[in-house]
Amino acid sequence: MDGAVAGLPMSRAGRGWLLPVCLGLALLTSADAAAGRQGVNLLEGDWAHFAGAVLTDAGVRVEGLGRAIVPTEDADDQTPVANPPINLRGPVLRVTGDFALSARLALPSDPGGAYLTLYGELPYNQDEWRQPGRAVTLGVEDDRLIVELQDGIADPQRHVYSLGGREAAVTLGLARLGDEFEVRIDDKTVATLADPGLFDAGRLRFGASATVGSSFVLQALTARALENGRVEAIEEGLPVVEGEPQSLRRLAKKHHPHLDIGTAVSPIPLFADDAYARLLAREFSMVTPENVMKFQFIHPQPDRYAFAEADAIVEFAEVNRMAVHGHTLAWKEALPRWVTQPSHSDERLRQILAEHIAAVVGRYKGRVRSWDVVNEPFEPFGAALRSGSPWYRAMGEGYIAFALRQAHRADPEARLYINDYALEHPGPKSDAMYALAKSLLARGVPLHGIGFQMHEDMTEDYQPVAASVFRDNVQRFIDLGLEVRISEMDVNLHEDDSEERLQDQAEYFRAMLELARDEPAFTAFSMWGFTDRYSSLQEWWDADGFGNGLIFDADYRPKPAYFSLRKALRE
Repeated sequence: MDGAVAGLPMSRAGRGWLLPVCLGLALLTSADAAAGRQGVNLLEGDWAHFAGAVLTDAGVRVEGLGRAIVPTEDADDQTPVANPPINLRGPVLRVTGDFALSARLALPSDPGGAYLTLYGELPYNQDEWRQPGRAVTLGVEDDRLIVELQDGIADPQRHVYSLGGREAAVTLGLARLGDEFEVRIDDKTVATLADPGLFDAGRLRFGASATVGSSFVLQALTARALENGRVEAIEEGLPVVEGEPQSLRRLAKKHHPHLDIGTAVSPIPLFADDAYARLLAREFSMVTPENVMKFQFIHPQPDRYAFAEADAIVEFAEVNRMAVHGHTLAWKEALPRWVTQPSHSDERLRQILAEHIAAVVGRYKGRVRSWDVVNEPFEPFGAALRSGSPWYRAMGEGYIAFALRQAHRADPEARLYINDYALEHPGPKSDAMYALAKSLLARGVPLHGIGFQMHEDMTEDYQPVAASVFRDNVQRFIDLGLEVRISEMDVNLHEDDSEERLQDQAEYFRAMLELARDEPAFTAFSMWGFTDRYSSLQEWWDADGFGNGLIFDADYRPKPAYFSLRKALRE
């Protein structure tokens, strides 16, 4: 234990900063109002678009979702990484200098935990890892106060204090005082901790979570500036951007209207990085949610869905007149452990998949144009179907037709795809996909297209498939009457991103776009991201390292690949 409430002194600098639960109507000067010294009620912001939150007369009830990122191989000795929801569409607190926050929590009678997290820098998620940001978490577990400081990818500093008993409600307080944090509970100072600069970026966002099966009510959340500080609560709406005449989306619409120019998109940079959002809307006509429609993100508990982040992407696309391609419904990976537990019967697994598809596709009926219903059904570089998924164990190969039929039932107008990688080369895997597609069509299964991921590597020792080879290979799928799409393209240069190699990358992007441009059966040319700043080619343990496989660099500057795509679309 770092200390007990009764035994710690109150910091002189922090006296009197804890905010009242309710903001009064005291007369204030205009200068005080402008600086936020009267207090800002943060619950007046948007909490309706926050996963796990339910608005009540008493405040915001936060339910435990237990959302986590499961390791790719999901071995028993690997621990899932907690991925609690963040209120991306709620209030943002702009701060300078010293300030204080106060939160009133009505706690459950059970011993479940209740947590409030203040993010100075948001994390970044892939389906197999979570790169932490910079944040402070205040939580109550049993009769303990938990204070956790997360400074990037370093291990968090965790401090635990005894409360001497669990109350029905508590008021938690955090103040930044110079280079220190002061933590309070009710009217007592608990700790003074060094601040490593967690809020130096000047903007705070909020997250809240509870233990699975438990909940608490956030009755009040207030902030005010201290003597040398300023605070301001702002609401950031969905940005609406007009495409420029020479943007990729406008050129494609003008010259090649059969083809959407698409990209994968993540909600955290979408709502926290204005440059990302504006570039996305300017250049692309289709978005694919990169991770947040995958099972472990959107359906973390048997009776709980987390739709907020997927909703946000769909709504962003709608206001910017972009199509949405849903990703993904039936996959071996990104499954929460409640799904993969071995005790499920085959019938129960069929029921889980059917209910999941009905709920997710049904929610976005008429709003999501197309779906990767089945993702990566084959072994990485072989002709055999992956047998390790719960869906295959329950239904064998029949799970593929089952999932397609369930998706068609939920939205008869949506276009349904099977999506996989290493299909571009002729060979056993591509042959197996062709045989599968032909068999499904012969049986009347609603399959509309095949997604060719096109994750390519370009090194001195390896060159990706030539466009002419890919064209000949994909033609047989088109001859079956199927649509085809380049679904997740990136071209990884690994350690060599010299000017010469960047030009080679540009020429390869252009060759593949020209192929899709000239063949009406291609419905989309879509990349797995568009800026190296947010890329699946990053490593979670290297916060300053970026990939180099996309068409804009980490500072949003267009690379030669961008100009090569624009040139191809003009022709």
